[in-house]
Amino acid sequence: MNRSIKNIAALGALCASTGIWAGHTNEVLEAELDGREEVGADPSQRLVGDPDGKGEAYVFGIDGDTTTLCYVLTVKKIQLVPVGEGMAAHIHEGVRDSNGPVVAALAGPEDGNAGDCLTEGETGKFPTEEAGIVQRILNNPEQFYINVHNPAYPDGAIRGQLKSQLHEHDHGDMEPSDGDAPSVPMNLSAQVYSSSALELFWDRSTDTDGFVVAYAVYRDGQFHSSAQGNSYFDEDLSPGTTYSYSVVAIDNLANESAGSAAIEATTGN
Repeated sequence: MNRSIKNIAALGALCASTGIWAGHTNEVLEAELDGREEVGADPSQRLVGDPDGKGEAYVFGIDGDTTTLCYVLTVKKIQLVPVGEGMAAHIHEGVRDSNGPVVAALAGPEDGNAGDCLTEGETGKFPTEEAGIVQRILNNPEQFYINVHNPAYPDGAIRGQLKSQLHEHDHGDMEPSDGDAPSVPMNLSAQVYSSSALELFWDRSTDTDGFVVAYAVYRDGQFHSSAQGNSYFDEDLSPGTTYSYSVVAIDNLANESAGSAAIEATTGN
């Protein structure tokens, strides 16, 4: 995924490109994190995590991509330090009241939140390098938990078991059913830099009942990547090729805008 992704809160399947909504269902996992959920080596020790710590996380897949796992993570009332100083988060395999190995490395929420999309095969993202680990997590959430670490609690400050919730869309036009969805990204444009790179720009979307946290970028009718801000740099393109792009805004309440008007951009020869 694009290296500029820093905070994605798209809860559920991303809508289809070119502004047309398609009916689909995507599983969304959630976890309520708490210091009291931490499990120590000594089972008689009742509290080993941060007693004040809380958090929540959402984990979901991308329609049409079985190897990519996205997440958003928010924490509060725990020690926050830079990642290089001991802030970390992971998905572990293990049922509640047990400890297990790390299967996915998440970004440490050093400013209180973190989000990203991880794809199997990316260096360091899935330490076990197990093929199919994304679908195994999505299909068996009760077998996995999220753990957040910091210097005060290096073995885990807060923890929460994953569980599933269902997020559905069944739209026949361009308007989402929730009236509080973000506004449609407007004035999408492209600046071609070379035979292999270009950059997209658009006006920021607004939201009446929340705030926009990310944008989903579609290329040639398929979800391509996500961006936190209102621009996206696309590279490794083919020379002399025309690409079609559209953009969808996503807010912190899981609402998605309709897709922007699509534009085309042609790389140089």
